[in-house]
Parts: sequence; structure tokens; C-alpha cells
Amino acid sequence: MKKNAFFFALLFTLLLILGVGVGVLLARFSAPASTPTSPPETAAPEVTEAPIPTVLPEACGHPTYENGLCVLCGTACAHPFHGTDGCCLLCGERVKHRFVDGACACGAKRDLRVTLLPERFYTPCDEEGSLVTWSYQTVMWGTGVPVTVKADFYVPYGYDPAERYNVLVLLHGLLTTERSWLDEPLTLADGREFEMRWIYDHMIREGMIEPLIIVSASQYLYNGESKYKSSYEQMASEIQNMILPYTASFLSTYAAAGDAESLIAAREHFAIGGNSWGSYYTYDTGMSQSLPYFASFLCFSGDAATAYVVESIEKQGDYPIRLYYAAAGDRDVARGGEESCFYAIVPLVERLRDGENAFCHICVGEHDWDTWSIEIYNALQLLYQGG
Repeated sequence: MKKNAFFFALLFTLLLILGVGVGVLLARFSAPASTPTSPPETAAPEVTEAPIPTVLPEACGHPTYENGLCVLCGTACAHPFHGTDGCCLLCGERVKHRFVDGACACGAKRDLRVTLLPERFYTPCDEEGSLVTWSYQTVMWGTGVPVTVKADFYVPYGYDPAERYNVLVLLHGLLTTERSWLDEPLTLADGREFEMRWIYDHMIREGMIEPLIIVSASQYLYNGESKYKSSYEQMASEIQNMILPYTASFLSTYAAAGDAESLIAAREHFAIGGNSWGSYYTYDTGMSQSLPYFASFLCFSGDAATAYVVESIEKQGDYPIRLYYAAAGDRDVARGGEESCFYAIVPLVERLRDGENAFCHICVGEHDWDTWSIEIYNALQLLYQGG
């Protein structure tokens, strides 16, 4: 009996051990395979987008904003987001950028470019400035030949005689005319045709620059079918004694009248510039002979006798220079000349400070309208910024 009891107890123990082992094996094979080298998975954090503010122009109780400020109470622009065309992304109202030290309170900055402008600047704008042609008779110095001087005017969209406008005199390149800076059909290197005035229209409409008057004057003196190059001295005289006085009398500028005293008093609001041959005239006719009348100079792809320019600046008096902007294309035949002028003139003229009121800029382009369309766009933002 004792033997049988011991046998059954041993058999029961063996069966129990065997059952536990089988259970463990079954559990291992039925469990999903583990990857001990992989880090434990964690739940992704919940992402919540910040709500777009619903601030509308009526935040100050007044509906109309101009140049970033309420026209009634002066409250800063209530629009938190603007598109590239200056339109509020919430309500669609167009608000001009108000630049301070190159940046608007809304976050927009000056768009100084090295390559071609966005496509829209090479297409007509729905707010077009108007063009006015003008000419007068004089004689060519030294010969007495009767000649005609021509100038065209760009008057900004929405021009109001009760307002005052800055003035930019632009001089054209060799073998072109006073129309080249305004409505003459031009061609980019990629074959696109455009007119320079479209750039001004868009920049004004989008609030990138203040509305301005552009006077595109010709350095050619016309006699019937013949034309002659004006001397630098005669061109300076025509600008000072005829073109600027007529501009100030015919249009509303910062000059109280067209006399020399009024023009000189408003010189901060007058600029002169040109491309190629026009850059030569800007140095010799503008900087060297007309400093009392102009505070800003835009020189694109040109050259000059720098020692004469420096000497002439000093001789004309202690007039401050607001802006000297020299520019050319990286493959421009005139790049060396323009850069040489800048780096020869700036160190010798105390009132010029590189990076403050004097800038030399090189863009992608040749001696063509690719370069000059880019650089007038850049220069205008430094010259007459919006706001």
C-alpha cells in the first residue's frame, strides 16, 4: 500500500511539472515577437494650430487706414497679415507698408533683389500713372544751332494737386530716347517685352514706395531729323533753369515755386539718375554741377572722372547727400567702371558713408534692361520708401 501511494505521488508531481513546462512553451510561441532593440513607442503629441486673429480695421472704431495708420485717431495698422500686394489677408483692404529702418511693423521688409523681379512687375498695372510730353526751343551752346529739348513726365495714379510729390529726373542711355525710362517697349533677355512705367505703377500701388513724379529728360538736342549730344554744362543748365522750374510750376512738388531758391530749399525731395550714358551725365551733370538742386544720385552701369567729381562736390558747398546708389550687372561691360567710381569717390567724400547713404550693388545681368529694371526697383525703395 505504501509503495503504491509513493508511486502515485511521484507520478502526480511529474505530470504537474510537465504541464507547467508545456504551458510556458505554449505561451512563448503564441506571444508576438518582441524587438528589444527598438525604443518603446510613445504617443505623438497633439498639434493645435494657433487661431488666426480676427482683428479688423474697426478695432479702433474707425474703418479707414492709410500708410498703416488710422486716418482719424492714428492707431497703428490693425491688420496682422498682409499679402505681397499689400492687401490684408483677412478682409482684403489694401494697407500700405510703413517702413522704419527698412522694416514695416507688419514684418514686411524692403525687397532688394539680385535677380529679375516677380512676373507682375513686367505686366501692366490696373492703376496706371499718366504720361505727359513737353519740349521747348533753345540753341546748342558753342554753335548757336536752334535745337529742341525734350522731356516726358510720369505722373502717379491718383495724383492730387493738393498733395506734394518727390521728383526723380532720369537720363537715358546712348541711342535711346527720353521714352526708354517710361513707355518705350523694352525686351528682357528671355524675350519678354515690357515698359518701365509698369514697375513704378506696381510699386506705388503696393505701397512699396511713395507716389512720385518722374521726369525723363533727353540729353539729345534735336534739330529736325538731326540730333546732337548736349554738353554736360548745357545739360546742367537746362535741368536747373528750365526742366526743374517747369516741373515745380506745372506739377505739385515740395518746391514752393520754380525759382532757384525754392528748388534748392526742397533739394531733399529731388533726385537724379541714369543708365549707361545717363550714368555719365548723372556724375558730371548731377553730382559735379547740380548738388544744390539734388540730394540723391542713382548711377547704373556708367563711369566718370572721379577726381573731378570729388573736387566738384567739395567746391559746390556743404550740401548733404541723402543717397548715392551705384549699380551694375555681374556680366555688365560697365561693371568695372561703376565699381571703380564708387570705391574712389566714397572714401574721399566725408559726407558719404558706405552702407549708410552710399551703396554699391551688383545684380545678375549684363548691360541691358534686365539689370536696369532690377536696380531701379532696388534704388526706389532706398530713395522714396512707402510710408
